[in-house]
Amino acid sequence: MNVTRITLITPPSSCKPIEDALSRDPHLTSLPLPKADVLAPEGLSQNTGTAEILRLPQVQAVITGHFLVLPCDLITDLPGESLLETWMVHAAGMVGSSAAPGGLGVWFPTRGGEQAVKGEETNFLITAQLPHPNVTPSSRSLRPALAQVVYSSTTDTLNDITDAKKAFPIRHGLLRKHGRIRMLTTTRDAHIYLFPYWILDFINRNPKLDSLSEDVVGWWAKAAWQNGLVPKLGLDKVLAPSLPPDSTEDGNQMATTRIEHDLDIASLSTTHISNLLTPPSTPSPPSSPGHKTTNATTTVPPFLSYLHSKPSSYLLRRVDTPTLLLSLSLHLASLPPNSTSPLAHPHKIHPTSSIAPRTTISPDTLIAANTSIAQFANLKTSVIGSNCIIKEGVKLTRCVVLDDVEIGEKSTLIGCVVGWRSRIGKDVRLGEGCEVAPGYVVEDGTVGDKGEVFRGFEGLDEAGEDEEMGGSEEGVPEYVEESQESEA
Repeated sequence: MNVTRITLITPPSSCKPIEDALSRDPHLTSLPLPKADVLAPEGLSQNTGTAEILRLPQVQAVITGHFLVLPCDLITDLPGESLLETWMVHAAGMVGSSAAPGGLGVWFPTRGGEQAVKGEETNFLITAQLPHPNVTPSSRSLRPALAQVVYSSTTDTLNDITDAKKAFPIRHGLLRKHGRIRMLTTTRDAHIYLFPYWILDFINRNPKLDSLSEDVVGWWAKAAWQNGLVPKLGLDKVLAPSLPPDSTEDGNQMATTRIEHDLDIASLSTTHISNLLTPPSTPSPPSSPGHKTTNATTTVPPFLSYLHSKPSSYLLRRVDTPTLLLSLSLHLASLPPNSTSPLAHPHKIHPTSSIAPRTTISPDTLIAANTSIAQFANLKTSVIGSNCIIKEGVKLTRCVVLDDVEIGEKSTLIGCVVGWRSRIGKDVRLGEGCEVAPGYVVEDGTVGDKGEVFRGFEGLDEAGEDEEMGGSEEGVPEYVEESQESEA
């Protein structure tokens, strides 16, 4: 199994610039096959929910099997084949089995490490430990970092629940299913998902699901242990086995039984001795009259999490704020040209850039193509985009300057992010954390306070708030807060 098609989904307003970049940018034209296709469905906007995107007919038409979802703000050098192999081994199911395949998502810690940024968005995740493998995984395997997701939401949702109840209540059903759980509050969803094909049917049957992270993954994870959710979410119909026309249910069950019980894969290993004795079966205790067993006939496949807990091995971050853009850009600029990371640049200063004499440029500064640096400029730990003009006496420290920017004489910027095609006048002083919006002109002599943002009036955002999910419609889940009520 491998990646056979890549589709970039974008609003129609961004389609033309992306297509131009894919056809002209040498970094994109040199990418290996398969080449990416651009899909711009009508009505798609920046405010469309991630689950709603997968509900669009144009998007569903290009998805013909299991698929991988990636965000547009991801920066990583984690090998994609490692995730694909992990999903195939631990979640895709065995060939010939009627069991539905599961899913896999990626989370990463936001605390510790060089790329940690104060105030970065986090998610609330509860996981349960997977059964211990019979064969010890290799040192390069992602298996030690895998767990089963049993609850997933945003930190804002967690805060709302704890503020209202002065605690975070946990259902008894979760503890009956998983006696040992782990709660994570400082991780962030990387929005990397390996989904089975049946998830499209699940999303279509639940039109109120808006977010992949909180709604789709969250309800899928809870359905594996919370009684009553399987029929309410329509998972009993989604996961119903689809048998070939020439097969029967009994024959399929016999094949599954032979695979699961007669074949001991661990015994094939020379490093482990399996106990082939079948343990005596213990009869299940009778259910109490009030105990719900609505999930008994449908097995919900697990949704697994890979927690990227070793930031020193591979870089994995999302860049969706100016602060994160500044932090990650400076980190990439610090990588030496001979680094083994695919994110390292071969030249700290592009050969086509013009550097005047008597300038000071630190070794951890990165300068892109066709940029002009005048004399007496002082650049320390900064990233300068292409086609920029840095005039005489300019001082930049820990700054990110995007493409087509002009900075006037004797201006000083510290810890700033300057948007593309903007203009900075003469003798400008911008303090730590200042941001200049794309195309903005900062007048001569301007002094910016710490954290000040320079931008023009952008008007009101697109109207509409996320519709809260209700439980009155048939087949539509309602947000049921975790409670201490016993289900026994």
